[in-house]
Amino acid sequence: MHPIFLHYPINTPGKQVSGHPFPAYTDDKLYYFVIPVSITEENAWEEYMIAKHFQEKGMQHVVCPLINLHNQFITSLGKEKYLLCYADSLSDPMKTHGDYLSQFHQIGYQFPYQPEMTNNYGKWKELWMKKIEQYEALFRSYYQQRPAPAFIRPLADIFPYIIGLSENALQYINMVEKEQNYHQYDQPVFAFGRLHKQLDEQFVWIHDLIYDHPVRDLAEYIRLFLLEKNGLNDETLSQFLNDYTSRCPLSPFGWKLLYARLIFPIHIYDKIDQCVREDNGEQLLYDLIELQCEYEKNLSSFFSYIGIEQSDKNGIQLDWLVN
Repeated sequence: MHPIFLHYPINTPGKQVSGHPFPAYTDDKLYYFVIPVSITEENAWEEYMIAKHFQEKGMQHVVCPLINLHNQFITSLGKEKYLLCYADSLSDPMKTHGDYLSQFHQIGYQFPYQPEMTNNYGKWKELWMKKIEQYEALFRSYYQQRPAPAFIRPLADIFPYIIGLSENALQYINMVEKEQNYHQYDQPVFAFGRLHKQLDEQFVWIHDLIYDHPVRDLAEYIRLFLLEKNGLNDETLSQFLNDYTSRCPLSPFGWKLLYARLIFPIHIYDKIDQCVREDNGEQLLYDLIELQCEYEKNLSSFFSYIGIEQSDKNGIQLDWLVN
């Protein structure tokens, strides 16, 4: 059994379980996770407050830190620091993605404090500018390497397009910031850093959450469908949007902010990171270039798909996508 349990006033769980990103144990009632950390005690306290809020609202599968025998959250074992966290497994796995995410966001609206954890609300433009600068420097670095990595050739072909698309997103978000038609559902919630498969997972990891506008999650859910041929016609996407917006409708500001995030090519930047890590990076980029054609087609018809009239759409959509 893991030595961390000696530092906590709980009965040591008798069974170790596999299939989780961290060492996991259970007493057949709760699950316990040993999570290595580099955060401060103040950050751990905030994670506890957020996780406890979700658990008290019925989401027992949100992983929550425990206080040790020294009345602290962080436990040092040798040179390493850990949190011991607990949770129950997801109790209602049959809930649809849209219902689940809207309920998750609604609980976030009710959090009574302004968290100091990673807060991206209202900061997308600043963060995107930093990302552009970061990847321009990364591209120059790899372009000057000898021998050059294999993926640099397709990257050199599309890199001006990537930067141009990113700058279009920045220009668009400048317009979005002038939108005055917003409502209560434009307040920040706890969103996922990058929503991918978390809606199907057994637990929510508190360190994965970011304080941000709720359309952050919606955009990342929709993004994968835009990469598919006729992806907007997928019934899964239709049900997701209908289920979510029936609980948490989007304002004109919210729809435009979502669209701005879809314009910004986060998926391409993520793919560049993958190319750097993997041996077949060149082919990964070539595959993405083909998918990006479908992405643009779907993005150009996105507002027609969700039912915005042509007269309104002209003030929303980018000309280069329509023409």
